[in-house]
Amino acid sequence: MHSEERFGIPQGSTVLVTGVNGFISSHICSQLLRLGFNVRGTVRDTAKYAWVEDAMERQGGKGIFSLVSLPDLEESGIFDVLVRDVSAVIHVASPVSLSPDPESVIPSSINGAMNALRAANSSPSVKRFILTSSSVAAALPKPDQKGAEITANSWNIESVAIAWGKPHPHQAWHVYAASKIEAERAVWRFYHQDKSRRPDLVVNTVLPSCNFGRSLDVINQGHPSTSSFIESLWYGIDMDQLACSPPQHFVDVEDTARLHVACALLPDVRGERVFAWAEPFNFDTVLGILRSEFPNKHFVDNFHHYRDLSSADKVKGRAAQLLRRMGRDGFTCLADSVLHNVDDLP
Repeated sequence: MHSEERFGIPQGSTVLVTGVNGFISSHICSQLLRLGFNVRGTVRDTAKYAWVEDAMERQGGKGIFSLVSLPDLEESGIFDVLVRDVSAVIHVASPVSLSPDPESVIPSSINGAMNALRAANSSPSVKRFILTSSSVAAALPKPDQKGAEITANSWNIESVAIAWGKPHPHQAWHVYAASKIEAERAVWRFYHQDKSRRPDLVVNTVLPSCNFGRSLDVINQGHPSTSSFIESLWYGIDMDQLACSPPQHFVDVEDTARLHVACALLPDVRGERVFAWAEPFNFDTVLGILRSEFPNKHFVDNFHHYRDLSSADKVKGRAAQLLRRMGRDGFTCLADSVLHNVDDLP
């Protein structure tokens, strides 16, 4: 991070990060610790995820990282103690479900986000609230369709209609998308309605696309979330899932983490939707990278995937600008991220 940058929260203060055993959130913690912030990280079960403390100690977190239990995001008042003396809340954790039933997924996602936001809003020490949303909150991938322009005001209302509508072949996927959309919308509604009471509380959201890259602790995390797609290509397994995956944008997980940190620290980043979208890709492109770098290894044939032709230049440019302020040259390219993803694979 550039030394001339000033922070919107006190240097060395405590930041609450939820779901710190996860792919994105563990990198967020690592970057905050390396910048000298204290981190209070939540997991559902501290015994099961005790390895997180050791992992964070290796990132420089000895004495400034604490692991706390948050078994139920929806439990009334559960965040009240967690936000005490905290300067920022980065809420990453959310229900991850492939249920096609919107009633069992969407309200839980909204309730968890709002529970965290209300607690932050009630704590005078909290000056920043960052929500991890998703690329699908803004847009539905439209293979090979030109003309779609994604802006900071884009919302994927199509998935909401499908999630609550008649049965659909991809109902579970649209229910997940709708859960991210409705949680983010609820956060923005609350923020705009409450700004006059808490003008000092800044809310930002980050919309990550498909994350690749290194796991922070591969022994305990493996290749979680969408980084497992690259592992599948490496071993030639679970090809049916990848064959059905639509073309979309990718982002390196460490860039996603940096954008969360930028939203928490940079004083002029206020009330923004920040798009962690590096570049469009499909799995044929990824296979081409792997074949080029590992010519003696056999990989599956191309899927002949379509491409994402949507335009998102303005929001991608803003995110790249924030990354440069965080000391990077911009987004990590797809080839580098894919190679980071397979660094530890035999």
